[in-house]
Amino acid sequence: MMGKSTKHEVDIFYQFERAGLIHKVAIECKFLSRPVEKAEVMEFHSKAIDIGNIQAVFVSKSGYQRGAIDYAQHYGIQLLKLDDLPTLNILLGKRIESVALPNADSLGEPFWVVMEIKKNGNITGTFYAAPQKTKDNKQIVPLFFCKRDAECMHSHLKDKNDFVVRGVPQHMLRFTIGMGKGYIMFSLMYCPPENGLWAGELISPEEVETRFYHRKGV
Repeated sequence: MMGKSTKHEVDIFYQFERAGLIHKVAIECKFLSRPVEKAEVMEFHSKAIDIGNIQAVFVSKSGYQRGAIDYAQHYGIQLLKLDDLPTLNILLGKRIESVALPNADSLGEPFWVVMEIKKNGNITGTFYAAPQKTKDNKQIVPLFFCKRDAECMHSHLKDKNDFVVRGVPQHMLRFTIGMGKGYIMFSLMYCPPENGLWAGELISPEEVETRFYHRKGV
């Protein structure tokens, strides 16, 4: 594979397209009698960085040294043993998750949303939706231009401990638009609530894409 600076070899590579995005996964395999060392994970990580926009997965017959595990956890590199080697569709799901789910450091480009959270602190991928639905039974997902407004709505939820506020970067916005077409409507929330009532502009995923998704080179 051609990286930014040089060519790289990876043991297994696959890619697919979903919701208009190209998803790539590189898998490094070590069939050794000893645990994989930190330096080997670092070398693979440097390949992934130079290639760019790729999910890094490491598979080892004999496990990993502590330093390798700590390094991989810090940089989001998935470490697998032969016993827990998943099928490709599970790897596919993990790649979609890494693209589609914003983390606590994600910034709104331009939107902020309220999302459901698991007991372990990870988000489920489910957006908070208004109690009422559209006439054609589509869910309404509010999009906030201001993080503070999203936090204000979150604070008024009865089950607020089950939700968190997240920023939606452009690449995640594109994925959300693609997955939402035909199933949801968005509500653009321009201002804080008045007397506890929220008002927004109802807008389709297609309209969000036209108005707010900035394609590369445009």
